[in-house]
Amino acid sequence: MSREAVLEAVCGGEAECREELANAPREVESFLGPFSTFVPIVGELKPPLIERVENLASAEALAGDRELARLAVSRRLAELYRDKFGEWEGDFCPICGRTPVLFLVRRQQGPLFETASKTAKCVCGFSWRYRWWRCPNCGAEGRENFEVFLREGLEGVFFYRCSKCGYVHVEAYGEPDEVVQYGLRILARYVAGD
Repeated sequence: MSREAVLEAVCGGEAECREELANAPREVESFLGPFSTFVPIVGELKPPLIERVENLASAEALAGDRELARLAVSRRLAELYRDKFGEWEGDFCPICGRTPVLFLVRRQQGPLFETASKTAKCVCGFSWRYRWWRCPNCGAEGRENFEVFLREGLEGVFFYRCSKCGYVHVEAYGEPDEVVQYGLRILARYVAGD
């Protein structure tokens, strides 16, 4: 799927929306700049790590906003503690505690057959391998528990709605850039009729 196809799906012909979405990664990075030297003091290496940060209040004071501070600190935690959770297989992010919306699917050529792996990609920057046909919100498993939606123009993108809890997530094949990742997260809220 191309960036242009995602911009079209999210914004249509609205130039201002397209510009804002295209600039979103740069805007996030400019906000996160002051946090590049922030050293979170983690009391215990127990997920979610954001809940164990002892100096979170100072980050909130720096950001002026609780949610933005939590995102910035979570991004720092993902950088610093990525290897500590290399074997993570949970339904929520061990860094920030969020339920993933975006999953990236990578195909690999084996000696005889092609295989694929599914990776949860959190907004905080942490990624982990995830099981197929499992709802990250309620844990329901099996194809029979999902409605699958396609969006015209978005090749290699599938939206899944859990029939048990209604949670919607998106799977994208390949390595989409950050603009596409933001756009797919936005679309997940609307494509499946929510």
